[in-house]
Order: sequence, then C-alpha cells, then structure tokens
Amino acid sequence: MFYAIGEKWTDWRGYKLVLPAVSIGNVGQLAVDLLVTMLNMKKVGYLYHSSLQSLCGNDAFSASAFSEGKLTIGIEVFESAEKKLVCIQQRVLFVKGRQAAFRQELREWVKACQFSSVILLTSSSAHERIDCQLTGSPFRYLATPAFSKQEGKSFEKFGWLQLEKREDAWSGIHGNQTDIPEEARGVFIPGGGLASRLFSECCKEDIPLTILLVFCSEGDNIPDALNLVHHLNQWLMLAENKGSRQDQSRIWKFPGSWSLLFGREVDPTMY
Repeated sequence: MFYAIGEKWTDWRGYKLVLPAVSIGNVGQLAVDLLVTMLNMKKVGYLYHSSLQSLCGNDAFSASAFSEGKLTIGIEVFESAEKKLVCIQQRVLFVKGRQAAFRQELREWVKACQFSSVILLTSSSAHERIDCQLTGSPFRYLATPAFSKQEGKSFEKFGWLQLEKREDAWSGIHGNQTDIPEEARGVFIPGGGLASRLFSECCKEDIPLTILLVFCSEGDNIPDALNLVHHLNQWLMLAENKGSRQDQSRIWKFPGSWSLLFGREVDPTMY
C-alpha cells in the first residue's frame, strides 16, 4: 500500500498519523494542505490502492502560485521528524464499492507502522445539525475507547464538545446495528466521507483514533479549515499559540495553490 520515495522511510513508531476524509467542503484536505505547508513537511512516499481514482497535476505546495516542475498525485505521504508527525493527503475520490477494502488496508498499515494514534480531519453537513448543534462552536470531536484510554481526558481542559449521538443514525445506513460497537452507535457524520465507518472499525480493532470535525456548507471553506487546524494546534502545539483562532490564523502560511482558487489566474505550465 505504501511506497517510499528514494531511501527507506523513518521508523514511525510513536508518531501521530493525520489524514483527511474526502468530505463536504474538502475541509480536511484543506487543513492537511495547511499543515504540510506550515511545518515544511517532507514528501516521503505515496499510497497506492485499486480503490483510488487516478490523478496527476502540478505541485500543490510550490512556493509560488506556479509549478516548479514537481508533480502531485492522488494520495501522498508527508513527514515531520521534528514534530513526530506523518500526514496523508488525499486528492481523489474512491472507486464506487471499493472504499471498504481501502479502509481495511489502511488499518493494517497503521498497525504495522505502530503509530501512537490516528487523527482524522473531516467535516459534516451543517444543514443536518440537530437543535443543540445550531448554536455555539461548530467544532466537535470523537474518540475511540483505545484513544481515550491512552490520552485520558486531554480535551476537557480545552472545553471541546464531543459529537452528540443520534438514536436513528445507523438505521438503514450501515446495516445491522448488532454488528456495530456500542461506542459507535448513534454516530452520525453526514457528508463526512469514510469517517463514521472508520470510527466503528477502529473501535472494534482497538485502534486509537480521534476524529476532529466542523459543521459546514459548500463554499469558501478556508475559514473552516483554519478552525480545524486551530483546534489541532491547541492540542498538539505544532506552532506558536497566540490565543484566539483569529490571532492564530496569522501564523499559518497558505499553500501557493490556494491563490488559484475561485477562478483566479491559471498556472500556464499545466498546458
């Protein structure tokens, strides 16, 4: 599944793995773009799986808005040895009916690499919120029992809200509820990609996984990505913490590719 670029990759035992779900507004993917750029992470390889669609394009992390001759492919792996962090960036959709096979191999790879924990960044459709989710922070988190046992009550000091469960969440969506771990019943993340299923499987297999998500709608989702990264940084202290989300957003360096969003000048090297 994983293919290294050049020399053999570093031993990742004890590292944290961060990956996005392809979800509404692409918030998780935008957040990973931000992390890779700000932490100057090194591309160390890529993932290959038959469930993933193909992609080849210009370098998304060029220092300028234009390519420097490097390529970006569908799903790549980045490393920060200083922060003991590995990031996966996924830019492609799954082939219909093949996502389950990818999730299985991903879990096997996580176990083989002996990551200390897995952090999934995703988003959920704002129009599907229940009453108690309509006010206050749009940020929520979820943690598997293995993660909670390992990290304890780390998030309580930040005042983070755990994602509220819904009694009808799995009915008609994920099949027989008797096959679902107790901790995953009632988890509902509409528009969240593989998040809810991966959470259920990691509960079963005792994998330390936490999900960080924001409620959002399609549009300019850069503020949502900043909100997600703000909370991640509040926890992991990846960059200087200057207090509020508005203040902290000033320390993040935006990827060059973001200057091409929303109909701006196109990179001519793609032609």
